[in-house]
Amino acid sequence: MMYRSGVLLTLVLALLISTGVNGAEDLLNPLGERDAEVEQRMAWFNEGRFGMFIHWGAYSVLGGEWQGKTIPFYAEWIRHKGNISKVDYRKVCEQFKPDRFDADAWIRTARDAGMKYFVITTKHHDGFCLWDSAYTDYDIKDLAGLDFDPLAELSAACKKYGVRFGTYYSIMDWEYATTGAEFLRGGGKEQYVQYMKDQVRELIEEYDTDILWFDGDWEKWWTLEDGAELYTYIRELKPSIIINNRVSKRKQFKRDFGTPEQTTPGMDLGYDWEACWTINHSWGFKKADTKWKTTQQLIEKLSDIVSKGGNLLLNVGPKPNGAFPEASIGQLREIGQWMQVAGEGIYGTDSIEIPQPSWGRLTQKGQSLYLHVFNWPADGKLVLEGVKLQPTRAALLGATEQNLRVVPAENRVDIILPTQKPAGPVPMIRLEFEGDVEVFRETDQREIEVANH
Repeated sequence: MMYRSGVLLTLVLALLISTGVNGAEDLLNPLGERDAEVEQRMAWFNEGRFGMFIHWGAYSVLGGEWQGKTIPFYAEWIRHKGNISKVDYRKVCEQFKPDRFDADAWIRTARDAGMKYFVITTKHHDGFCLWDSAYTDYDIKDLAGLDFDPLAELSAACKKYGVRFGTYYSIMDWEYATTGAEFLRGGGKEQYVQYMKDQVRELIEEYDTDILWFDGDWEKWWTLEDGAELYTYIRELKPSIIINNRVSKRKQFKRDFGTPEQTTPGMDLGYDWEACWTINHSWGFKKADTKWKTTQQLIEKLSDIVSKGGNLLLNVGPKPNGAFPEASIGQLREIGQWMQVAGEGIYGTDSIEIPQPSWGRLTQKGQSLYLHVFNWPADGKLVLEGVKLQPTRAALLGATEQNLRVVPAENRVDIILPTQKPAGPVPMIRLEFEGDVEVFRETDQREIEVANH
């Protein structure tokens, strides 16, 4: 999918009020990159379409509970929501002893689920670092006393299994400063920005991260200018790295990809994007959270997102000992089984102008349409409305492909289905065609009806 330059005009207009005409474009495209350059860098990301997100750190020790009470909101926010003091939270960090952590198993699970990339919270808002940073003692080596390097093991496992390695880094840091005023006082911001740069350089140079996934951009002290400067610094360190839009102000900045959270846009956004979702509710491990989504819901979510030109970054919150929750293991295994059959309708596909049908979703790759069937028609006929094309073959994907009869009609295509719905979630049909696809929307159809009368 191309980085669509048409969105740039809208973004520039949105910035004129705060930055002025001369500075707006520089803040949105700090390096003055051409669309082709961005498209080349983002190629693997848009081919992969599906990744694993990991929220894991000192907060995992508490499992969403403090002083005998379940603390509302996401588990990784417990230091803030539970009003835990710096002294007490340091004691929590000291208890982080992941004796069941297995980097190979984590990445193998992601690969087997059909995921093509992996992103882990190396430093969340609490400031605790999952690597032995030279710039703080607030990390797994100096504070928790761990004698192994989980990021090094994960990066190596990613290379072993052909999965791209990514690192999440929070702009917020409650250990460094609790409020914006603290960041701004006495040169504190300049010192902290340098701290961030030093740590980001560590993540790139020591762990060869392919993605930098920022968060916390809503802080008022963090500006568009700050984001543009950090983006430029990172790109100079590793030109091929991809960076999410939260490195700056996400509402305006869209490079390299947008990041809707716990929501899916209603349409293709016009630029590269990735929706991040949880398998249950909380991002970090929370003992009381049993709101597990079904495999059917998760696969439909993946199909829906990809049909709109996006990626899905699906989160797992490991236990403090490093083990994945059993429920998430089961969901990932079932998704992987589906991807073995239906993955060709996900990987490297893109959105299409054909209106999304009521029975499911559509993706396209080359001269093939992929029909993701959420609701199997009772009458045995799948109707693709508002389209004119020349079909050459339709096949129901499975262990063995099953050819289906296709009946082209005026502004529609009918596909005759087997009498019995295949086992498993979301059957996938490949509809091959020749030539171009002509799309008819409701307004077009009404004009045709008027002309015929």
